[in-house]
Amino acid sequence: MELTKLVGLGLNQIFLTVMDNIIDQLCKTDGLITPVDTRPQSFFNSIYQTFQRAEKVAGGPKNRFYSTGGYNIKLRFAGSALIPFITPALEHLSSQPTSSPSLTVCLWDSASTRTIMPPPPWSMDDYITRGEIRSYNEGSIRTSYYPGSGVLNILNINLNVAVYWIRNAYQIPYYESGSPLLPILHWWMCNHGRQLVHAGAVGTAKGGVLLIGKAGSGKSTMALVCLNSELLYVSDDYCLITTNPEPYAYSMYNSGKVNAEDIKRFPFLAQSLSNPSRLETEKALYFLYKHFPDKISTGFPIRAILLPRVTGFPLTRLKRISSSACLLALAPSTIFQLPGAGHKTLESLSEILKQVPCYILEMGNDISKIPYAILSLLSEH
Repeated sequence: MELTKLVGLGLNQIFLTVMDNIIDQLCKTDGLITPVDTRPQSFFNSIYQTFQRAEKVAGGPKNRFYSTGGYNIKLRFAGSALIPFITPALEHLSSQPTSSPSLTVCLWDSASTRTIMPPPPWSMDDYITRGEIRSYNEGSIRTSYYPGSGVLNILNINLNVAVYWIRNAYQIPYYESGSPLLPILHWWMCNHGRQLVHAGAVGTAKGGVLLIGKAGSGKSTMALVCLNSELLYVSDDYCLITTNPEPYAYSMYNSGKVNAEDIKRFPFLAQSLSNPSRLETEKALYFLYKHFPDKISTGFPIRAILLPRVTGFPLTRLKRISSSACLLALAPSTIFQLPGAGHKTLESLSEILKQVPCYILEMGNDISKIPYAILSLLSEH
């Protein structure tokens, strides 16, 4: 690229621009790109083989191990570039290495490994909602690609192996770092008796509540304010649930997100803020485990489900609602956000609503009262 075209760009932008040009040039070289079989299984094999080449270029694997929902997960990184963008949200789930993980996720980017992703064998007409690819979510293969983030997720259910790829690690959006590997974990856990849901969760070791509702309904506010109370934190946005042998919520991420203008409501979280220089274009993203290790829970039994409602009134109070009204609040936000979510997801959500009571939590002006209302409810159950 001509030097005059780089004038006026910041250092980070210059780096990304140069790397993109290097990658584009590599794409034109012989031996890096070969014709791809259009069958889903063959495409997965091609992607996995390319990951293995990237891993060799990067000097071998860098492994991290985690445990949630009763399962062990191995993250197998090709080099170090992706590690700081993926692992902070999972830090509280760190576990001892194992030779037989339940699921292995292979992660790589083209820029740091100088290894090019094979061209996708689909066209723009094959994209469906939620990043799904028509004809590439059949049999044992699940695939999603998000043009906005540039992230490819592909899972082989039979092999319990997945691949995560992005062109350049430094181009990962903040929300991808806050909830990493979301499609892969959703697909795999759904096949193993766990359902990932769009919900927060707070409580005690004896039991807690799910916080449900669409984006902007107040879930994150409710969950984060509870860090300044006796309550433990499992999630503000996504968690795993099961109904066997009882309704239970497992933590997935120790991250939390709020609109930038709401930061002043959580002064005690200032040290956990990860993106203070980018709040003009991003939500505030907190990684909580490092600074609140005793407040982050890996899970607890579910005693109730709460639907937050901002009222503008002084008092915070609870009102019982029907399970059908609760399902209308929980199901759409989960199904619309997770690729492949459908009838099976709806069945899982319906089953848990049969077993626990549902309430609206009318949030008063003083959000510090929210934890007391939740603790009061839990004492009754």
